[in-house]
Amino acid sequence: MLSAALLGAPPAGAATAPIPPAPDPAALAALDPAPDGVPGARRLAPCPAATPPAPSGLGIGDLPPGPDPAAAWTDGRGEGQTVAVIDTGVAEHPRLGGRVVDGGDFVAGAAGTDDCDGHGTAVAGLLAAAPAPGDLLVGVAPGARVLAVRQTSAFYGVDGQTGVGDVATLARAVRHAAETPGVGVLSLALAACRTPAEVADPADAPALGALRAAVRDAVDRGVVVVAAAGNTGPGCAPNAGGEVRSVPVPAWFGDDVLVVGAVDDAGAPDRSSLAGPWVDLAAPGRAPSSLAARGDGLTTALTAPDGANAPLVGTSFAAARVAGAAALLRARDPGTPAREIAAALVRSAAPTPGLAPGTRDDAVGYGVLDAAAAVRGGPPRTGPEVHPAAAAGAPPSEEAPVGWIVGGALVAAMAAGVVVLRRRTRR
Repeated sequence: MLSAALLGAPPAGAATAPIPPAPDPAALAALDPAPDGVPGARRLAPCPAATPPAPSGLGIGDLPPGPDPAAAWTDGRGEGQTVAVIDTGVAEHPRLGGRVVDGGDFVAGAAGTDDCDGHGTAVAGLLAAAPAPGDLLVGVAPGARVLAVRQTSAFYGVDGQTGVGDVATLARAVRHAAETPGVGVLSLALAACRTPAEVADPADAPALGALRAAVRDAVDRGVVVVAAAGNTGPGCAPNAGGEVRSVPVPAWFGDDVLVVGAVDDAGAPDRSSLAGPWVDLAAPGRAPSSLAARGDGLTTALTAPDGANAPLVGTSFAAARVAGAAALLRARDPGTPAREIAAALVRSAAPTPGLAPGTRDDAVGYGVLDAAAAVRGGPPRTGPEVHPAAAAGAPPSEEAPVGWIVGGALVAAMAAGVVVLRRRTRR
């Protein structure tokens, strides 16, 4: 939990999670950061020809939780900042106004602007979409550029398995994005949901250590790393009563990652948001609409390879809003260290009902994103004063080959806001 390292307050009543792995620079160095495709990956289904249309007038402005993002634009809209969206790709939508940069494709070796799944484009919409007449959709940082990196997709598979992308590939993608000139924020709206026994498997240690090293290096370079807390569902049991049954990666790497849970339209913890001691803050996780990956319109849902649709609900969309807020702060003070930007977002968070100022819980961390308060740089409203230096990395645990499954029976989990990683069957 980044907030514990930055704000110096041990989380009261937090569940006890396995200790994350130490960064393994040697394991990371052994991975090629070049964005090329997965050997043997092939398309399993055609990209959807169309997406469900968005009802007129729906957008981010219809969400009760959180302030209007325009209140945070006192120092600009994120101009001059690049947010790397490592996801299913980001389409070159007109509402992104030529601000999408192809960051490469780790799935099929094509382009990061290819997005069959639509998830990455929807995330980018909440993060950086420009306003337009006829609807209320607008991103938190509509002046920011987007580096589109495709790292996972449910529309591709290898050796008969659905879904492409694993933890080692994510480590490569994070390294590649962090080394791209101009990137100041990383959006990781995805999670590998693992059990404590799985993350303790020594066979997974190299990939987990490589990913931890990639994330640590990104932060040391000044890049704010924002990750979704993950969603509960099939294969991802909720954490409750102080018991950790599910460990989300990369949110598990809390010392280096700003971890975001989701609240519902009433501002209460969303029932699908995976709670845990790694959660730093929350943001609205429900979106009436966002950018469609095909065409120039909006969509209210994501379509899976089997044709099923699921609404835009989950911690991915909460994380997108926090990544946009991080871009606003980075634009205001370009030289500010990444950890200090993360701390500003956490300590300015608004307490949720029942959460006393200065305290946290495992569902929403220190409270709900208030981008305007963070930009104003006022006194802390929830968390304690920031310590000048973050805590050192934690001792080792483990991680590795896991497949990101976004389709089939798991489409609801993906479309509900997080791209779910699954362990590949070892042969």
